[in-house]
Amino acid sequence: MQCDFIPLEKMKPILSIIFILGFNMATIAQIDFDNPPWGKNCENLTTQSEINICSYEKFLIADSILHTYYDSIVSNLNYQYLNQLECSAVTTDEVQKEYLKQLKEQKDFVITSQKDFEKFRISTTKIVEYQYKGGTLQPMVVNVYAFDLTVNQIKILINLMEEIMN
Repeated sequence: MQCDFIPLEKMKPILSIIFILGFNMATIAQIDFDNPPWGKNCENLTTQSEINICSYEKFLIADSILHTYYDSIVSNLNYQYLNQLECSAVTTDEVQKEYLKQLKEQKDFVITSQKDFEKFRISTTKIVEYQYKGGTLQPMVVNVYAFDLTVNQIKILINLMEEIMN
């Protein structure tokens, strides 16, 4: 049984979620990897200090986009979960209840994945940080490495979103 009925008192928060999801999806779906939003010209700067700051700013932009992707996936799964939770309250359909359980687990896995990625990124950049310890290039190299990992994770999440949000 497909349940699409949502009581009026629950529509306001759900419409807010839909608006946020729509905004997030429109924003993140437009990333052009040939001309990305983090496309700063760090290589045209002249001092190492400027290059270090620029590389960190690039990383921060990519990291904020990555968090937007994770937030969008979690918001979408929350919306699906709340909709299915409402349905399960009016039905005894075991398939519906199993789907509800799967949505919750899927959301939990996405949250775990985000935490695991952040731990991975920190631990692997520490390897590079140690290699360049004490040098003026250290901040730039660490920022570039963290940036590359982040952009790769964004690409992975784009594929994941196509799988679970369509």
